[in-house]
Amino acid sequence: MGRIKGLCRIVLERVGWLPKSHLVASFEDAHPDPERLTSGRLVIVRSGGLDKWVCFRCPGGCGEKLQLSLSQQRRPQWSISVDWLGRPSISPSIRQTNACRCHFLVKDGRVKWCWDSGHANGRSGRDRAGS
Repeated sequence: MGRIKGLCRIVLERVGWLPKSHLVASFEDAHPDPERLTSGRLVIVRSGGLDKWVCFRCPGGCGEKLQLSLSQQRRPQWSISVDWLGRPSISPSIRQTNACRCHFLVKDGRVKWCWDSGHANGRSGRDRAGS
């Protein structure tokens, strides 16, 4: 069934009915190996029916593997939802504190750059959150 949903998403994006997704979600039982975590792929680590981590490559270009905790007992913590087409939305925003200095939201599979992002897309205003 997942392939049908993926095909639907691709067709809807190509005909222009949906904007192209920057990230597409999948579920795994363990943290993905760094070499399997490619750009555009977001992995939700699920154990015993409980979503524990979100893993993906930083969209700012540094390539760092981001691991966001979904645990209610950890701080900071994030929440994620995935629509029927596999497009993730993450709350709250994600701020990179490394040299990349990017700050972004993920909504419906799209990266939205925040105005205070150190990333060039954040400063240009293209696809910027809050504008």
